[in-house]
Amino acid sequence: MDLHRFESFDAYADALFDVDARVFLLGSRDGGWGVGHLDVDGINVQHGIAAVPNLCEGVGPPSHLTLLLSQPSPSSTWLNGVPLNQESLGILAPGKGFVFRAAGPNEWITLAVPVCSPLFAGSGAVAQTLRQWACVAGIVHTDPLQLAALREAALMAMAPGCPPAIGRRLLEQRLSNLIASRTPNRGGKGRPGLPMPRLCETALTVFRKQGHAVDVNGLCKGLRISARRLRDFSQACFGMAPGHYLSLRRLHGVYLDLSKGTDRRITVADCFLQHGYPYSTYAAARYRALFLETPSETRHRRGRHEHPC
Repeated sequence: MDLHRFESFDAYADALFDVDARVFLLGSRDGGWGVGHLDVDGINVQHGIAAVPNLCEGVGPPSHLTLLLSQPSPSSTWLNGVPLNQESLGILAPGKGFVFRAAGPNEWITLAVPVCSPLFAGSGAVAQTLRQWACVAGIVHTDPLQLAALREAALMAMAPGCPPAIGRRLLEQRLSNLIASRTPNRGGKGRPGLPMPRLCETALTVFRKQGHAVDVNGLCKGLRISARRLRDFSQACFGMAPGHYLSLRRLHGVYLDLSKGTDRRITVADCFLQHGYPYSTYAAARYRALFLETPSETRHRRGRHEHPC
């Protein structure tokens, strides 16, 4: 299976299969995106690469349990604020929100297993484990050799010469081996509180409900946590202070509206204001530093695509 190449983060986000996702740039650079998808006899396998630091807010497909196999090198990656390493398997529970962040170039594979699959039926260890994973998003710790074997099986199943039925049996066998060798999930020893996956999912719900109107106080109320706890959570999950992340989301909203909007009567300044970001020289400079073009250039580039003649 060949990866489809994309030059922008928004085209990459649109290409992600069967997941409601938004991708945000975390630095002043874009380009170098790739994603491919294959249905391996009912198991959806997806392979992606990104050449730049980025963050993905997403919701797992409600009909599938999705397993995330992230390559933690050459750049660090996090799922719901928890770092991924050579023994980490990410769990994207059906219909649950998640946040995936990469500090630099990264590569990942996802396996989406239908919850109606026979793997979920019965009282065996595999079925019980999959049903448990389908309830909560997060990270489980596994044998790194078994995790590497599952990643290798996914790549083999996506190979052009691999029959889908054989690819599926290979994936199911490697997944069964991984579950049989798994280690208990190591819980934290700090003060009790909401787990990070729950906080991440709640934050995404607040973003969806309040849109660009959400502010730091609204996040505190929505998450029912103190301002200090919000700062700690935001730094772990989003890699920055909450106010900075809200500004980043607003700038991306402005970019998407300018690049894809159809109402030519709305000015650049109006577009910024609609996203709760007062337009100024400073705002335009931040926009250009992030997207490497001015807001007007984004709008004109869209116009050229609409009228190629």
